[in-house]
Amino acid sequence: MTHKMANEEQFELWNEGIGKKWVEEDDSMNERLSILTKELFLRLNISRGDKILDIGCGGGQTSFEASEIVGENGYVVGADISKILLDLAKSKYAKTKNLEFKLCDVQNYEFRENSFNKVISRFGVMFFENPVEAFKNIYNSLQEGGSLNFVCWTNVMENEFFTVATNIIIRHLNKDFPEITRAPGPLAFSEEDYVKDILESSEFKNVKVEKVYSSISTNDSAQKEGDLLLKIGLGGRLLAEANLSEKSLSAIRDELVEVSQNRQQNGKITYKACLNYVSATK
Repeated sequence: MTHKMANEEQFELWNEGIGKKWVEEDDSMNERLSILTKELFLRLNISRGDKILDIGCGGGQTSFEASEIVGENGYVVGADISKILLDLAKSKYAKTKNLEFKLCDVQNYEFRENSFNKVISRFGVMFFENPVEAFKNIYNSLQEGGSLNFVCWTNVMENEFFTVATNIIIRHLNKDFPEITRAPGPLAFSEEDYVKDILESSEFKNVKVEKVYSSISTNDSAQKEGDLLLKIGLGGRLLAEANLSEKSLSAIRDELVEVSQNRQQNGKITYKACLNYVSATK
């Protein structure tokens, strides 16, 4: 660790339980998010020679895709708070010369001013301890006229990948659906006006939010999907805290497999998804 993380709680989460699960499921989640990744890249307007910061890059998929577009005269820095995910990214893309991975908390890392002409993120900016402070730091890292472009989840009820598994799991746990707040987490930016306020308070201009209706899809079996839903998402977090018996977990898995089978059409399991594409300039 090269500097003190502003959010120690998120650092621990993404270097222990949650982070380890995402390392295990990196390929699986990249497949499931592939349609949403295309939605992001369709809007990024990346050019050869661009200097890009990719926030919350995880296992590096989006950073690598950007590096292929910018070419040898450009470069990409993938930043993440998770050492174990960055170790995976480095092992996958070690031969990519215009791509660097940096272990840091973007909220307080001292980037050189004017380092980048574009900052991007696929679901990686919702975890800051102090979002305004973080985006002020991002603003300072951008060149004049540079752009910020990211996607974040909208209302949880518009995203079946969250709700389908969570509704099954909370019934078994005899719990209510988890409250969605602005605390650091995958759904912290689900309120459009809140996101706009953060960026405008961080000095960004031309803040725009585009609502995008899309989908999450996988070719995996229903059995594989059941296993993944036990680990990833809101339901997976609830289960990690519940300390259930193997018998109880097996019953939940069986139901997750069944619902996955029921959703399967032409070999694909698909969920409706909704995201906000957010853009702004310096």
